[in-house]
Amino acid sequence: MPVWFLPETDEERRLAPLIDKWMRGEDKEPCWLCKRESRKTTYGYMCWECQEARPIWEAHMAAAVKTEYDRRAAAYDGMCQSCALVRVRGAFECEPCTKWWEV
Repeated sequence: MPVWFLPETDEERRLAPLIDKWMRGEDKEPCWLCKRESRKTTYGYMCWECQEARPIWEAHMAAAVKTEYDRRAAAYDGMCQSCALVRVRGAFECEPCTKWWEV
């Protein structure tokens, strides 16, 4: 703990490790997305390059998630996951439940 910061209240005692880490400059970590050491941000948030490319990688992630969902739905064979009354194959919901969500 640096000498210039002596905690006096309970809140300062809780925050003391974070304040100490910030004062020593140890709060900088690589970007959580690209993991590049050259783009260190506070507590590993997204660097500016990843933020600029966000629409691109979000579109890729959305496409990958939709593909995986469609693959699992096509392989599903069981009870409707909304009403649990009708057995369905190739989808997670029966026709009435699907129509209900669309409205």
